[in-house]
Amino acid sequence: EVGRHKYITEYKKMRSVFQPSILDTTKLDMCEDTEETEVLSLSSEDEERCSQIKNHLRSLLELHNGSTKSPDVVEAIEDLCEFCRYDEYSPEWLDLFMGEFLVQTSPNFPGRLPPKHEGDKKAQFTLGKLSFNTFHPKDLVCTLQRVRNVVAPESDGTFTYNMICDAIVHLPEGNVEAEICNESYCCKDDVSGRVHVFFTGSKLSPSSTVLEDDVKMSLWSSTFNESTLKTAAAERTFFGWLMDQALKRTLGMNVRLEKSNSLRLEFKKAFRGHMDVLYLDEEMRITKGNRGTLVVMERIC
Repeated sequence: EVGRHKYITEYKKMRSVFQPSILDTTKLDMCEDTEETEVLSLSSEDEERCSQIKNHLRSLLELHNGSTKSPDVVEAIEDLCEFCRYDEYSPEWLDLFMGEFLVQTSPNFPGRLPPKHEGDKKAQFTLGKLSFNTFHPKDLVCTLQRVRNVVAPESDGTFTYNMICDAIVHLPEGNVEAEICNESYCCKDDVSGRVHVFFTGSKLSPSSTVLEDDVKMSLWSSTFNESTLKTAAAERTFFGWLMDQALKRTLGMNVRLEKSNSLRLEFKKAFRGHMDVLYLDEEMRITKGNRGTLVVMERIC
């Protein structure tokens, strides 16, 4: 937490590199100093058309297994953006941006395992690929069931921006359910409307199902423990050791075991990224990241 506030201070000093007045930590209302714009009013015909495009987009994402690389998916997103009623200066924007969302697009983490057979839609990764090779045993296969995004205000004027992956970890003795939370915070540029995101770490935790099951919890504890971390450190290659040292020196990386045998990865200096909110309403949010990744989310609450 100390590192977080220190980084916010450093970021405020450097904010002129991006945009003037990029972060105001004295208030939650990022739009207070900007002129409010009227919310676009859609006709009944436009409302119907907007609803049709959203349903069409949902169907296309289902057809393409959540991929946004298909031209017809991109076209549907572009069509939908023409009906966006709330821009970044609308008074309702902030309330609509916050909440819990379910990601409808396929996970874009690198290193996705190839399908086992035609029609296999499972999103599978090794535990190492999901954690910069810091969580061990790193070769365990994980199946991502769903990804949620939780955005909530913080007292310093920023927002938590956590991506929570509900996963199944496949162990030799059986499967255990897990939660992988990629922890970030974000702030909105009150000039450009761009949202800047800072990745601070990740946490692998047993799900509530595992915590309530003595057999599964025993299996979890025998897999994720201090002995596992020591064994992984002893078996690390010279290149692996070199990478760990580089991450520790440049980003302050630290991996530790926490309560309930949860693994936590921390970066004292956060990774920076940004995203543009292309579409936002009471049901859906569509963003485009700094690497061009399109993400479609549906509101849960």
